[in-house]
Parts: sequence; C-alpha cells; structure tokens
Amino acid sequence: MTDRAAGTAPAPAHRAPSGAPDAKRVRALRRTPQQSQRDFTALLDVLARPGRISRLTVPEAAPAAAVAGCGLIDVEVPVHVLTGPDPDSAAWAEAVYAATGAPRAELPDARTVIALRPLTPEDIAALHRGTPLDPETGARVFAQVDALGGQGPHDTELHLTGPGVPDGAERSLAVRGLTADTVAALAAANAAFPCGVDLFLTAADGAVAGLPRTTQVRRPGEV
Repeated sequence: MTDRAAGTAPAPAHRAPSGAPDAKRVRALRRTPQQSQRDFTALLDVLARPGRISRLTVPEAAPAAAVAGCGLIDVEVPVHVLTGPDPDSAAWAEAVYAATGAPRAELPDARTVIALRPLTPEDIAALHRGTPLDPETGARVFAQVDALGGQGPHDTELHLTGPGVPDGAERSLAVRGLTADTVAALAAANAAFPCGVDLFLTAADGAVAGLPRTTQVRRPGEV
C-alpha cells in the first residue's frame, strides 16, 4: 500500500484502461543489466564515501529515487513507496511495484522505501531499524530531494563524520528538500548502531549521495 500525504484523492489516470500500471513508466524503471551494474557501482561508492556526489542515468521525467531504488530492489524484499498528493506520484509508485515485482509492505515493515515526496520526521521514526542480531534488516531508503551540492539560501547544510570520511576531518553536503527536523530524526534513528537505516538522496539531475547508518550527521552550530 502506498502512503499519500494529505491532499486530493489519487485519480485513476495513472492506470492504463486495462487496470495495469502505465507501461511507459514501467519500461522507464526497468534497468538493463548494464544500467543496473552502473547504478550499483555508483550507489555503493556514495555509501562508502558519505557526502560525496555521484551520478545516475535517469530517464526523462522519471523520479530519480525510483530509478535508484529499482536498480537495487530484490524481488523478495518488501517495498513501500511514499507518494505525494498528485496522481503522477501515485502512478510512479504503481510502476515501481510492477517493474520490480517486489512485495508491497506497510512502511514499518518495508526493507526498501522509496520516497517520491519530501521525507518527514514521522516517516523516519516509523522505519524498521533492524535488531542487534539482524541489523541488515534495517530499512534502505531512496529519497527524492530538490538538489544536492548547491549553495542556495534554501539548502540544508550537513556536516558528516564517521567511516568513509578521513579521520579528523568533516565532509559537508548541501541538500535542498530535506528539513532540519528530518535530519534530526535521522540522527536519532541511527543512534543505536548497528541498528539503523541507510539513506540515499537523489535529485532530478541524477545526482546521488549516501548517508549510511554509521555516519554522524549534524548541522552547523550543533555539537
């Protein structure tokens, strides 16, 4: 089941007349083995080096978060797609489920979460974080943001430390479309390692950055 932010009810226009998901959207999300390999390499790289930005090849009009997620989703891993109030967002969610064949799950039970709208602190708090014996079951999240690496007045600046960042150093990452409250919720969710969640941030231009659960995230001025 998809989760829709408050707003208008989804229109049926995202489905083809037969009731099947929109075939064009499904095709856009189905990755070739070569594309999947490139995506896999880029996603592993940004997760190993938190705050570094890499690039994915994103088909025109497709949400980058959905493209990134579809490149890694396993057919047996339960998935939840967070959608906005617009029918287009719901249509892409249906395309994700169709393109991957992965089982749908409620947000607290999902191992993979694709956020096609801005993540909220409530979303983060609801995510499965795994257990000390099974930390690998913590959620892997692919979140759509407005931009990465910019210097705009509306960007949220993050200071990152931990594995993948040189000892004694701090790496900075500017994100537009991720609120300070959501950043604080992420830090709280990852406060009990090895449990936690791994987060990929993706922008429409294909930019992608990783924030694994091992990364300490703080905003300027925070201790």
